[in-house]
Amino acid sequence: MNRIDNAITNTSKAICENISLLEFSERGLISQNILQLCRNFVEYVAIKVYSNGQDLDPHNQQSNKDALNFMKKTGDLKFLYKFHDMLQKSTSHYTFDKDGSERLMLKYYEYLLKIKVYLKNNFNLNVLDNIENFPLNTDTQLYEYYEKIAEKIESKITGWNPDHRYERFYVQKVKPFFINQKIYYEITFTAANDNISKFDRIIAFTKQEIVENYAVEFLIRNESIRILDKEMPILIIDAYKVSIRPCEFRNLSKIFGDRVPHSDKSNEYKELMNYLSTVKLSLTDLVSSSQEYYDCIKMQITSSSQSVKIFNTLDRCREIVTNNKPGSNVLKYLLYKMNNRTIKMQYSNTCCESLSNLHLKYGCMPFDEMPYCSSLKEHNPKIYDLFECISTENREHELFARYINNNTEIEGQLFTPKSDIRGFENIDELVKTYNARLYYKHSFRQIKEHNNHLFIKKIC
Repeated sequence: MNRIDNAITNTSKAICENISLLEFSERGLISQNILQLCRNFVEYVAIKVYSNGQDLDPHNQQSNKDALNFMKKTGDLKFLYKFHDMLQKSTSHYTFDKDGSERLMLKYYEYLLKIKVYLKNNFNLNVLDNIENFPLNTDTQLYEYYEKIAEKIESKITGWNPDHRYERFYVQKVKPFFINQKIYYEITFTAANDNISKFDRIIAFTKQEIVENYAVEFLIRNESIRILDKEMPILIIDAYKVSIRPCEFRNLSKIFGDRVPHSDKSNEYKELMNYLSTVKLSLTDLVSSSQEYYDCIKMQITSSSQSVKIFNTLDRCREIVTNNKPGSNVLKYLLYKMNNRTIKMQYSNTCCESLSNLHLKYGCMPFDEMPYCSSLKEHNPKIYDLFECISTENREHELFARYINNNTEIEGQLFTPKSDIRGFENIDELVKTYNARLYYKHSFRQIKEHNNHLFIKKIC
């Protein structure tokens, strides 16, 4: 057994010994020790895959960096990069609502299970022997329900017909479930239009790992399962592909002043959708990538195109984002979600000088400056979406403000005792930094202190 295998095996044993600690407390916190073990584990696995049989030093920082960058660009291995990125951001420091904490717990289990299966199938390496002891809340009746669904998913898989016209949908929620250490997903989605409501939602099931931040097309079949002596109809998704609406590219281009027409029939569009479906990078990842990688992908996608329209807009986004100019955080989020209604809500007929002369409303400025504790116009981003597209580096004051606000809005705790705060250091300095960086018209959002208790009136 080489050095990398030794490191993987030993770290796996340590995780197994502490796997019961992989659980959020009532305050949304998780043990830093177990997080560090998981980070090390993912890094060692990445190096093993990247080493191609070489006995590399598992503790070499350059090997670690090269391996993770390779994972980021490899579609079927990107889960390693995403898991490491999630752990590296130490999301356990920050308070989530119940749904957010449950989502992260399921993600941890999903990623660990993927690693276990991948190492077994590709290297015959057994790890995480007691993964079944992971602290998930499993209802017996619900398990039986999902077990029958899994049987239907596996029973018959139809193929994608490229000549057939499929409908577009927006994915609202992806919830993994696990049967016999296999991963399946419950997908909640709506038709991809600007006037959807929560009453229009549809649920289907799949073994496909669906990209949830862009409009998609589904290949769906009707099935039924028998529950409590009754037949229950269900929908199964056998295949999918990313299918961003052309109007979303049109309205994104308007932010730069010109409304450029787009068509889903163009070669550039088709090749870009294939790339996003296969590699599972976001447009934010693409425009933030190295110049060499960006140029390579651009050439691959546009080589057979008669005209280049999408990448002209992406080039302009890249210039703002890579130079961290004002407006970059707004563009990062819009590129990550590409939702037509959200894009239109940020648009202004006039240029905003404070946002690099982009056609964005002045109301976008608070989000651009402090995205983790502010909202866009008519849109409140979810924190796990922000984690995917905007770095948390040097934003602890924003996360702290979000923590205080969540205590009020989610926990119903108007005043937060300073003595109860966990996961943050230098609290007085964080309050000072946050208050100083507030948009000058938003003094009402300041964090105040009264008798060693903190409160904030409103986060917009």
